[in-house]
Amino acid sequence: MTTSAPLYYIRFLKPPPKECLVGQHFTIVWTIESDLGDLACWQTVPVSVSLEGCSQFGLRELNADPKSSSKKKAAALAKPYHTLEKVALAREIPLVFDPLRGGGIVTKLVIEQMPGRPVPLNTTVDIQLGIKLLTAAARNAPSHSVWHHAYEFQSMWIIPTWSTSISATVAKQRHGDVKESGNQAERMLMANQTRVRIREDAVQSIARHVWLLNNEYNTLLELGSGTGLVGIYAAELLNPKRVYLTDLPDALEIMQQNVDLMRNAKVEMLVKELSWGSENQDQYNDVDLVLLTDVLYNQGSHDVLLDTLDWLLGNNAHCRALLSYKERNPDEREFFSKVAQRNFKCERVEKYEHLIVGRMNVQRRWAFDNRDYFTCNGIARFNLQHCRFCHLVDVAAFRRIVAV
Repeated sequence: MTTSAPLYYIRFLKPPPKECLVGQHFTIVWTIESDLGDLACWQTVPVSVSLEGCSQFGLRELNADPKSSSKKKAAALAKPYHTLEKVALAREIPLVFDPLRGGGIVTKLVIEQMPGRPVPLNTTVDIQLGIKLLTAAARNAPSHSVWHHAYEFQSMWIIPTWSTSISATVAKQRHGDVKESGNQAERMLMANQTRVRIREDAVQSIARHVWLLNNEYNTLLELGSGTGLVGIYAAELLNPKRVYLTDLPDALEIMQQNVDLMRNAKVEMLVKELSWGSENQDQYNDVDLVLLTDVLYNQGSHDVLLDTLDWLLGNNAHCRALLSYKERNPDEREFFSKVAQRNFKCERVEKYEHLIVGRMNVQRRWAFDNRDYFTCNGIARFNLQHCRFCHLVDVAAFRRIVAV
């Protein structure tokens, strides 16, 4: 089972370009931080940058970081995990995240042809560039049960990242500036042995970032979907007939991109604008599971969120809601006082063994993994990392049980 170590994300501050020529230099800037960038990683972390999509292409690192006096310093930092002998050309290159350097890590790279059969001239190949924990450091480490190629290191999970597709063209001309850097990156999760790709923006934002059941559910609806990660993951895991991903207009484009990446013909995925507090909409009458993840950070939106839950859950007596959040401000606890005032009933998972990765156990409760929970104002909830299902609301009795 996945442990309760905190999650830290490798993140592109400057992603690689969307297009480049083989042999043309480009620069990436990357860091390791918490989901919203509010906590920096203070551990030295050995990682590797690699190419995927074409075995005939490799990477070469150029010394571009003005904060680094020499590559020997990087080698010394990673010595416990890897000799870090610089290879001239390879499909995977070791790097080091050094928190004492401050800001992002600047890495200058060039894509070149590997020895052997070359890619023909004027050929364009789509590839991806990924950064993950160094293989030598991950070899004996626990692997995360949800995040693809994520491993525990120094009591924290290191979540990898990938660029979006890079169109690399073999041409005689190699000089000149690359086209502008990409503005998005991807993460990958595993659901029922299916790899799920989720796209996020490289810029700092909330809605456009990846923030952490045995029952048969026909229609799911996620409120405040952001990137759509939770709804898409649930679609792969639960295989419902239909999933609504809802948010404000600014988030719809990236949600649609992630739906297009999913390519699951068995589930109807619908991206919809839905403002909290809006009037009852009949198109959602068949929703039987509402998903909410990390939606309590704005205390001013609690009332309209509860108004929306009120009519969503009232449309279907068998509907349930599943809420998770990561507390960032004590003011968020006011939400649970308002839940009690509206006579909503909340159920919690009583024992750690009921928190399992995958489908629900016989207790009909489901979560990504376990973490300590606590009680406030008589309403129990879990304090988990974002994107982890944790707070089960029994909606069958949602409107008729009076809270004590």
